[in-house]
Amino acid sequence: MQHSGASFLHTIPQEFLNDAVVLHFEPGEYIKRAGDDFDRFCILQKGSCKLVYEAENTSLIIDLYHEGDFFGEMEAIGMQTTDRSLIALTDCQVLCFTKEQFRHMWSTCSDMSMYIFTVHCERLMRSGNDKIDSECMFLREKVFRLIQQNLNEQNYFLYTKDILAEMAGVSMRSLNRSLSELKQLRLISISSGAIRLQI
Repeated sequence: MQHSGASFLHTIPQEFLNDAVVLHFEPGEYIKRAGDDFDRFCILQKGSCKLVYEAENTSLIIDLYHEGDFFGEMEAIGMQTTDRSLIALTDCQVLCFTKEQFRHMWSTCSDMSMYIFTVHCERLMRSGNDKIDSECMFLREKVFRLIQQNLNEQNYFLYTKDILAEMAGVSMRSLNRSLSELKQLRLISISSGAIRLQI
């Protein structure tokens, strides 16, 4: 189920939005760094960022957030995720709320709290399915699904091959092999490094 970021913002009264602190981040800049305390609820008002699991000698993209998506709901209620970072992929503008503001909005804006609850459940379900699929799916199908899930309006993959390899958790050599297989099946085309879905 896909949600509209605009519809999420419409669940929050304007007076609450006016109280948010607006922060700006450049591509590659950390919005949240693994190991740091983070107690804000945030809405990505502009741009895209990646949620990355970071541990010793390990870095793996867990999710991608786009304009209108939110994060920090767990930290705002005191549940710290110390092994995860948020890194800007593009120029980002973020609306930040304190945990007190978040709790007040949660208790007074039922549409907002229901929206967050629904999306949070979907994220949990998706993470469970991803774990199952990673055990059962050929790499080629996994790469194809990642491409399908991250397309612009012209059917081009939104990010670089480096990010696609990081999302799939494979080397560039393995990724190129999978992309070659998908090209032979006429499912994708690649021109000047840009990947386009053919179907």
